[in-house]
Order: sequence, then C-alpha cells, then structure tokens
Amino acid sequence: MVEILCEGVKIMIDTVECPCCGKENDMSDALCDGLSSDNKTDWECQECGEEFEVYVEFEPCYSASKIEYEECDMCNKKVRDIYREGRIFPFPKSLEGKKVCKSCWIEQYFMETKNA
Repeated sequence: MVEILCEGVKIMIDTVECPCCGKENDMSDALCDGLSSDNKTDWECQECGEEFEVYVEFEPCYSASKIEYEECDMCNKKVRDIYREGRIFPFPKSLEGKKVCKSCWIEQYFMETKNA
C-alpha cells in the first residue's frame, strides 16, 4: 500500500512489489476481471514486463448502523424492510402511496393478479 498526496488529499493505492525487479505495481485494476477461487491472479509487471502471481488477501471491515423499523400501513406490524412504490416492482395499485410489510404486499399482489 502506497500513500500519495494529491492536492492536499491523501490517496491510498494498493501495490505489490514485482518479485523479479522489485518495482511497485499499482494493483487498482487487478480485480476488474474477477478473481479465481484460490484468490490468485497473474500480473504483468508494469516495469520489466515479467509475469508473476499475486495472492489477494481480504481483511474484514466492519461498520454499524442503527436498525430502523417502519410500521406497515396495512397491519401496523413494525418491520425492517418496508415495501413502497418505487422500491419494489410490480407494486399493486391497491397499495399506491402506502408502506407495507412483505406479507401485506404478497397478499395484495396475489389478489390483484388473481382478479386480472
């Protein structure tokens, strides 16, 4: 990992040292084509042109947020994942303008498709 100062902003760049010439290689685009199941990829050195194998290690990164509960406009149940128009498709016409739980959405969707 290399730190670069660009217009007063610190930028972190993932790099790996070429085992052939010792040149640091920018690995920013290394995962664009995906990664094999063993977390290895072949890489051509940007300096000497030799190909070498890179093993990618992933470090866990954690973040937390408060759980937000919303009340279903149909059954008044408090749920984490509320269904609303624009978030789920298709959205039953009978629920327009309402926030509903999954159970109420399924019930209304079934009724609407049954009557169609």
